[in-house]
Amino acid sequence: MKKKTGNRMLGLAMSGLMALGLTACGNTGGGESAAADQTKPEETAQSTEASSDEKIVLDVINYHVGTDYAAEYYSYLFEAFQQTEEGKNVEFHFEEIPTTDAFNQKIKLLISSGDLPDIVFNGGNNITELAAKSGKVADLTPYFDADPEWEALFDETSLEFNMVDGKIYGVPVSKEISYIYYNKDLFAQAGIEAPEVAYADWNAFFEACDKLKVAGITPVGMDTADSGWLTNLWMSALIGTNGDAGNQWMNSMYPTDFNTPEVVAAAETVQKMFQEYTTADAVGGKYDPMATHFFNGEVAMFPNGPWMIPDFSETEKAPEGFYDKVGIMLMPGNGMEMVPTPGDMVGASEEEKIKAAVDFLKFETKPENQIKALEMTGLQPVSNGLEIPATLIESDPLMAQVLEIQDKAEVTYGQNQAYWYQNTIDTFSTELPELAYGNITPEEFCEKLSESAKKNQE
Repeated sequence: MKKKTGNRMLGLAMSGLMALGLTACGNTGGGESAAADQTKPEETAQSTEASSDEKIVLDVINYHVGTDYAAEYYSYLFEAFQQTEEGKNVEFHFEEIPTTDAFNQKIKLLISSGDLPDIVFNGGNNITELAAKSGKVADLTPYFDADPEWEALFDETSLEFNMVDGKIYGVPVSKEISYIYYNKDLFAQAGIEAPEVAYADWNAFFEACDKLKVAGITPVGMDTADSGWLTNLWMSALIGTNGDAGNQWMNSMYPTDFNTPEVVAAAETVQKMFQEYTTADAVGGKYDPMATHFFNGEVAMFPNGPWMIPDFSETEKAPEGFYDKVGIMLMPGNGMEMVPTPGDMVGASEEEKIKAAVDFLKFETKPENQIKALEMTGLQPVSNGLEIPATLIESDPLMAQVLEIQDKAEVTYGQNQAYWYQNTIDTFSTELPELAYGNITPEEFCEKLSESAKKNQE
């Protein structure tokens, strides 16, 4: 795809079909599940138009709390919305769940056997189709049709990604990319000169891993719990950079056949990485402890996205001065995850609550709030063509490097939390320990993924 450079968000923040976070999104993972349940307010008969002094109460399950990378930003967002004309009569009732894994499990449970909150944040996993087919989330197409200026903020790919049967159910709030962070000091200790952009291929990457091992340094961070976010990024890259066939497969929605040469080869490599190149606690490990290994200089390379950058300067997470030790490279073969993100949805059923929830989502995706999210959390704006503040580039050189390196990616691909069926993501996580310990072969691992995916077509 053709890319641009310059001081525009199209070239610097994202490019082409690129699409963040949960997960990924970044996916923060970690921590024991906890919930502060609050009673949902009684449903009362209300007129279509709320009176000027009438409060509309919106229920929200919020995982952006505590140490979550976006907790401060979402605290701002809720309070700032209530200062607007559209939000002045809105109140929020929160249930707080401080991990994305616990949040995703709760939302899946409510989709099958409960009432969804009025605003349904997406925790990184692609549950849009599951939610839409349950009939418990609102069709937002009429709201986009009625506001062309709002609709114009989103590229066609991001909106299509959040469609089910031609209707829009999710509002994308960012685009997602990921790459490799590396510790410059550890590379120097091992006598390794980091590549300017990326290792030419995976053989060169593993040669560097072997040199790190000789120097007594653990090469890579991996995990298996809470969907195996880090390992998912490694495996997605291994598939997505493995020729045209692998790239096409890793850019396909809802695959059901994992018994392809490229996927099996990636599973073989992941098995080897668990056995030779990562920490002893990676099997069974969650994201947060694995990130701590990287912060403490115990792991040389760590896959993730730009939402992690603020953590490098947070002294409660990383040692003083750690930010300056971090470098960035693309995956081997100049590869980079670049996907649309599952959007936030509306679980309200009353007309005035749906409208209020949509008003909040419009506020969340205003250009100025997309820039604020970039500054506060590292979330990449969903809109193209937004001006990047010069102050951001000056104050956050790592973010500037991220924005620059995106244009150097020659191969882009998706990742499992965006493109796979939810039950297949769960199978990936639960079967990773078996693969890591050698209790199942890579072929058996892929067959289990296939069996899980095909259940969605029965």
